[in-house]
Amino acid sequence: MLLFYGTRATKLWEGKLRAGSTTCPHCESQNSFNITIYGRYFHFFWIPIFPLSKKSIIECSHCKKTYDQDDLPTHLQQVLEKQNDINPVKRPFWHSCGCLFISVVFIIPFIFSMFFGILKSCSNAFDDSNNSEQTEQFEDMRKKYLEEDMNKMTTSPTYETDSISSTLKSCVALSIDGIKTDKIKYFSKIKEDNILVLLKVEDMKKIKSSSRKILVEAVESCLDVYLKKKYNYYVGVEGFWNMLLVSTPSESDLGGRFADKNLLLEFYNEELKLKITTKDTVQ
Repeated sequence: MLLFYGTRATKLWEGKLRAGSTTCPHCESQNSFNITIYGRYFHFFWIPIFPLSKKSIIECSHCKKTYDQDDLPTHLQQVLEKQNDINPVKRPFWHSCGCLFISVVFIIPFIFSMFFGILKSCSNAFDDSNNSEQTEQFEDMRKKYLEEDMNKMTTSPTYETDSISSTLKSCVALSIDGIKTDKIKYFSKIKEDNILVLLKVEDMKKIKSSSRKILVEAVESCLDVYLKKKYNYYVGVEGFWNMLLVSTPSESDLGGRFADKNLLLEFYNEELKLKITTKDTVQ
């Protein structure tokens, strides 16, 4: 059986070298360097398994002389290191997708199979405590409500069925660049002074992770204009695979890559407490 494996490289970033004053050793032109950064990864049957080293190549735009990262003069090395510190280049997620695949297919099932008996015993022990049972029910029901509402998101909210989402769709479309706003899915719900707004945006590639919070800011600004009164906003933005952004009155997770959607469960607290109280009264 033939095994195909090895290393490959892809372009991660290119642009101007701007971190300091530079002089080309070949033609002596000033500040004329362009930089291209490549990332190497190990592949197996052309599937990226894990990332390896990064390499920088700089080229003089005047004389077209290129310099390898290892062959740069000392002053250019210092400028390059300074630029990497100021604007570090991140690797794409797919450079290590093979590791994730191996973990999902082999390692995680193996761990679950080893510790299933232990986890089951621990679960039975917690079942003996009424307080633990009620807490677990409380958490599980809130998560269920959130999942149900996330499944209601749509790209075509109507004013009759979801007036807030319908208004947000028009407002956000005017305030966000770099996102296909017509593809965003919406759902909203009001509970007393609290408003839940859920969005699903599958195309965030053109917006850096650190800048994605502008979508949450746009939603909250539109709500302020539309509602003209004080509400507590619970905003969640889901990406293609996971929750990207969460903003609540008590806590936010706006890094733009992986957000804790459980922060939104607070929205359902009063609703669930009321249902539990009503159930206990009937019994």
